[in-house]
Amino acid sequence: MLVMKFGGSVMRLPEDVLKVIDYLEGQGQGNVAVVSAVKGVTDLLLDMAYLASEGKEEELKNKFLKLREIHDEVMAALDLRGAIDEDLSILERALTGIFYLGELSPKSRDFVASFGERLVGNIVVKELRRRGINARFMMGGEAGIVTDDRFGDANPLYRASEVYIRNRLGALLPDTLPVVAGFTGETQDGRVTTLGRGGSDLTATLIGAALRADEVVLWTDVDGLLSVSPKVVKNPRVLRKVSYREAIELSFFGAKGMHPKFLEPAMRKEVPVRIRNFWKREDPGTLVSKEEEVKEGIVKAVGLREDVSIITVRGVGMIGRPGTAGRLFTVLGDHGINVLMISQSVSESSISLVVDGKDSSMTSNVLEDLLLGPIFSEISVEDNLSVVSAIGAGMRGTPGVAARVFKAVAERGINVKMISQGSSEINISFVVDGKDGVEAARAIYEEFKL
Repeated sequence: MLVMKFGGSVMRLPEDVLKVIDYLEGQGQGNVAVVSAVKGVTDLLLDMAYLASEGKEEELKNKFLKLREIHDEVMAALDLRGAIDEDLSILERALTGIFYLGELSPKSRDFVASFGERLVGNIVVKELRRRGINARFMMGGEAGIVTDDRFGDANPLYRASEVYIRNRLGALLPDTLPVVAGFTGETQDGRVTTLGRGGSDLTATLIGAALRADEVVLWTDVDGLLSVSPKVVKNPRVLRKVSYREAIELSFFGAKGMHPKFLEPAMRKEVPVRIRNFWKREDPGTLVSKEEEVKEGIVKAVGLREDVSIITVRGVGMIGRPGTAGRLFTVLGDHGINVLMISQSVSESSISLVVDGKDSSMTSNVLEDLLLGPIFSEISVEDNLSVVSAIGAGMRGTPGVAARVFKAVAERGINVKMISQGSSEINISFVVDGKDGVEAARAIYEEFKL
């Protein structure tokens, strides 16, 4: 049994949705499909929710008309008029409520945002049924995905979700083709939530893990995970096999636009995940599994993330004082600031953090306002930097890898500002000036012949 996810990058145009339906018809019953909204629709829905809360009636009407036109084009291509009239009516009532209240709560925003998947999912199912396929559409919550109430970026409750998915979807298989709205879930008291970035991928792996699928296939518009960004070299190699941990490392650098949290359910149950190009179905794509394939080389890939900043906190009062790092990270966590890398001197007199460039100013301001004093006496900031990372399970236990990495970079005349390596030994990351990021990544790429 397969769980197949179709992203917005696949369903961009009306004719694309038709091709997805053709493909699902060929696959038949006994599998599970997860659908994302048509490309651009989720952003359109969020704009509509905001316009409703601001009382901008004319702009809201124009956006609603655009939403209808997008899906009317899909239905016209299928000769399936009126398939989503009821859904649009429910959406219109929700927006009217927001309009008259003049308030957009996180709960209301998630409810509106969930309609992208709801609209296209109902179209897909109604057409499949017309073709004789016993298909059933389900929102994420209806399919069994239970989450906390962190609206906009909800976290699945894994154990509860596994039980519900098995009971609800498992009971339909193999005589039905369930089509599930990706990106959506439900709190324990029945409120619609959205799963944030990578939410549809997470929906697919949650279902695949609960049902012990043979494979979760993420259909997208890329051939798979690449050994390096196309910014660094033209036509980089597609990685055919990577481990879960390698894929998580690659996700930090924007691989396929995926978020690392989607791999957790698959890792828990050791369900393979395959990333494939829907427009090149003869290509096997990238297989992500528990196997750590080292035949492809010691270093398997190079990651590059641009526009980051180093924030360094110093103070002799930090030396030998337990809890100083905890205090620092608690302050950042309370303000929603994500830390990408960490390095601390053995003297304990300084801690350096890497944050996204857009968070640099807020991070330094927050730390200056709340922490400067006898313990933390100085804060410095370096902007316009890049993180480069050598990634590969083959690095574990192999002597001299770090030496080769930094020798290759040094030979290009590039200065390294900060280094971090986890105990897993599958990632060596370092920070350089932004202008040197691409060249540093290219140096590693050439050194390890990726």
